[in-house]
Amino acid sequence: MKDLLTDFKTSSESVNYEARVHWISYVIPVFFTIIGSMGVLYFLLLGYKFMLGFMGIISLFLIFLFIKGIIAVIRNKNTKIYVTDSHLSFTTGILGKTRSDLSLNKLEGMHLQQSFLGKTLNFGTLVVTTGGMTHSYFIENPMELRNVLLHSQKRSD
Repeated sequence: MKDLLTDFKTSSESVNYEARVHWISYVIPVFFTIIGSMGVLYFLLLGYKFMLGFMGIISLFLIFLFIKGIIAVIRNKNTKIYVTDSHLSFTTGILGKTRSDLSLNKLEGMHLQQSFLGKTLNFGTLVVTTGGMTHSYFIENPMELRNVLLHSQKRSD
């Protein structure tokens, strides 16, 4: 079976723009990982015999935060967003890959959200909707992606 990302890069469509996930989306998962590592250390130093009781429950919660943070970092690292001549493509996944292609012809709406911090650090959320699909990610240069989508949509009409 072919790798989806490799298959995409060798397809006949050329990539007009590649959006990247902004570093700010890594802050909370890294924070969870750092805080959760205390629970992992507690478990490694004292073992499972001390996992009963109040400190054990707190340790299990911290281990959960650690795992959740690691998974979120890996998921963000493996997210790819491409704009081609006719599609907006999202590729996500850790062990398996999920690829969603939104046709620029059927693009119904875009919603750009940028806070003051987002304007300062140049990140935001661009929500793109078509009939049944909606995708939203923290990305770098959301205005640039919006302009590329609008320009590509006008060319495809």
